[in-house]
Order: sequence, then C-alpha cells, then structure tokens
Amino acid sequence: MKYLIHKACGLLLILLMSPSVSMADSWSCHYQELTRSVVILYPNEPSRLPCKVYYAKPKENVIPRTLWEAQNEENYCQRKAEAFVDKLESWGWQCALDNDS
Repeated sequence: MKYLIHKACGLLLILLMSPSVSMADSWSCHYQELTRSVVILYPNEPSRLPCKVYYAKPKENVIPRTLWEAQNEENYCQRKAEAFVDKLESWGWQCALDNDS
C-alpha cells in the first residue's frame, strides 16, 4: 500500500512538472502542521478543456485524488476549485494562490 501511495505521488509530481501540462491555478492550504494542495491541470494548454482538479495531502502519504474534471464546460474546474478552497478556509485552513496564471 505504501508503494502505491509513493507511486501516485510521484505520478502527480511528474504531471505537474511536465512541459506539456499547464497549471492555471494552484493553492497551498495550511492548518497547524498540515498542508493541502488544490491544483487545476489543463493538459492541452492553451485550451481550457479538458481540465482536472487534483487534491493532495503532500506530507501525509495519501494518494492525490481527482475531485472534478470537465471535457465540455469551460471554467468548470476553476469554479469548483475556488469553491473548494473557500470551503477549506471556512474550516480554518489558511490558503494562498501559488501562481498568478
């Protein structure tokens, strides 16, 4: 099980660093010693479709999850990610946008 978690985390890192995949936005959220990441990926940049919203717990050996994805509705991932970040903040998390894209 630990092997699968590390493999999934590695795959997400490869995706994030791949030149063919572009991030529109990513947020880092902190609460006490915990960290959460919310990332929107656009694999066919500059096209905004398809898109995926990933949620990760980088320091907890939890497999990153795809929360939402869209094939046909522009801005869907952006709206869902921003609403999720707002929800985290309402629970006491401190979130910040990582980039200005």
